Amino acid sequence: MTCTEQERRRATAWKQSTTTLPASARAAAPWSHRPGTAYDFCLPVEHAALNLLPEVRQPALELFTSLQVQWHAATASGPGNHLLSSQVQCLNALGQLVHDPDRLRMAFGLAGSEVLEVEPGHHLTFEYVGPTDFFGESPYGARTRDARCTSVDAAFLHRRADGVVELVLVEWKYTESYGPRRPEPAKHEERRRRYGAALLAADSPVRSDLLPFELLLDEPLYQLVRQQLLAHELEKAGAHGADVVRIVHVLPPENTAYQRSLVRAETRAVGSTVSEVWHRLLTGPDRFSTLDPAVFLDPANTSQEYVLRYGFSA
Repeated sequence: MTCTEQERRRATAWKQSTTTLPASARAAAPWSHRPGTAYDFCLPVEHAALNLLPEVRQPALELFTSLQVQWHAATASGPGNHLLSSQVQCLNALGQLVHDPDRLRMAFGLAGSEVLEVEPGHHLTFEYVGPTDFFGESPYGARTRDARCTSVDAAFLHRRADGVVELVLVEWKYTESYGPRRPEPAKHEERRRRYGAALLAADSPVRSDLLPFELLLDEPLYQLVRQQLLAHELEKAGAHGADVVRIVHVLPPENTAYQRSLVRAETRAVGSTVSEVWHRLLTGPDRFSTLDPAVFLDPANTSQEYVLRYGFSA
């Protein structure tokens, strides 16, 4: 059974057993992003907001509205209705950490650290793009979080026990996997214009000698490259007073389909998994780490309902 199949079963079992949903929300429904077939692992679209667990729902809706964040596969009530949404899982896991530095410190293993505000009133924020458009991604206006610009799912700031201020960028994966991309010459040239100089710079955080730029456009490497370049520029700029900017990649180890998302023989020659290839491409491995999302199945870090939903024995 694949990771996606397992998580669909888990989501369906939770949907039918949880006390947090009304009976009308338990019916099969089409995915709002691709209407048609009804699925047990989707909520009826009128109940899409219930995809967010009760303890995070209203604060998350208000935060996304105030920050003008774009929802993935948005519905009229905000979030998409697919129960396997990685954006929704990230919010369900981290939503309570926005105003709870003690919980954040415990969840991310930051013993001895002082958690700082990354934005006014927020110890953690979502769909973070940074204060500066380093790559000219929005030349005609202000950037919208998670819309046509490099972003990460969450970010927080802390002062480590050694006094170093570290900005942590969190990218959250759930059941994602990737296949071949379509050739798009115009977009290819635009991407080279935006990111090529930073990638080829002497202090680049990503090696450019192992794979040509064209192959770095394949997902998920393309996202990993852009986010690491963003982290590097933020660190050079001292954004939020940070001395160090590090990416934490939340990735379920059982999602082997993600690790097999290497569509070319040239890429597979560098490593047998996405993680192996990526670590060989990094010039500073200490600026990137992977976190098993199982740590959020501790109700002290999230909630009992989170554990029931994502740890449900289906």
